[in-house]
Amino acid sequence: MTYYHISILWSKVYHYEKDRDEGAVRVISEHYNAGEKFLFDGRWVSAVDIEAIHIFATDLPSNDYQLSVFSMHKNEVTRLWIHKPPQEAEDNKSKQPLEASSKNVFIVHGRDHEPMKELKAMLFEFGLNPIVLHEQPSGSRTIVEKLEKYSDVGYAFIILTPDDLGISKNEIPIKDKDSLATFVMATRKDLLNPPEYLKSRARQNVVLEFGYFMGLLGRDRVCCLYKGDVELPSDMHGIVYIPFKDSIEEIRLKIMKELKETGYEIKI
Repeated sequence: MTYYHISILWSKVYHYEKDRDEGAVRVISEHYNAGEKFLFDGRWVSAVDIEAIHIFATDLPSNDYQLSVFSMHKNEVTRLWIHKPPQEAEDNKSKQPLEASSKNVFIVHGRDHEPMKELKAMLFEFGLNPIVLHEQPSGSRTIVEKLEKYSDVGYAFIILTPDDLGISKNEIPIKDKDSLATFVMATRKDLLNPPEYLKSRARQNVVLEFGYFMGLLGRDRVCCLYKGDVELPSDMHGIVYIPFKDSIEEIRLKIMKELKETGYEIKI
């Protein structure tokens, strides 16, 4: 049996799928050669966004090889499957001017509205159109339906603010189950000065929308602005994270830089 291993360079990060069969490779290569989107490593990726793609074939599964097998050209069969090099198409969207709808920039925020208001005003100054979900008419739509309707944007800022407190169940400092109730009651009485093991976290809906826009726009069009020592979501790598202490104005130049690198023309 032949085992296929695929590596893709996307947004300056390598992603891998190992030990795939010929059918899986055929599906990926057909979508890539057609310039279409396809599912890879648990996420949707557009062919025109791929910076490099390599396909390797081995007689044994990846566990029987060193990781360096992916750089050993004697095992590479990319040319048998891929008909054009990455980013050959002239319509590569990263090189296209932004469409009119891409002037829209979504702002995801929690209960602390002040950073959202500052960012919204800043984006207006830049000549862009900030979209804040709760300011849009609902029209009897559910939150998810409303999010889908107003997510025709070219970029999204996720503002993480310390709105909630949380702890992993495995980290609760109790010796037995009987002391759990005592722990909960003691914690409730001292929320203004919470113990160190309670971590400041963003609202759950903010984290949900964070993931939504990662999948919708790609990681290079999502930027996370986080306040203070708020806990950052796990398994969300490859995203630009910009910290601020009190005000969004502290990071104005960094915000401008990220927008410009994505293709936005800042009018200021």
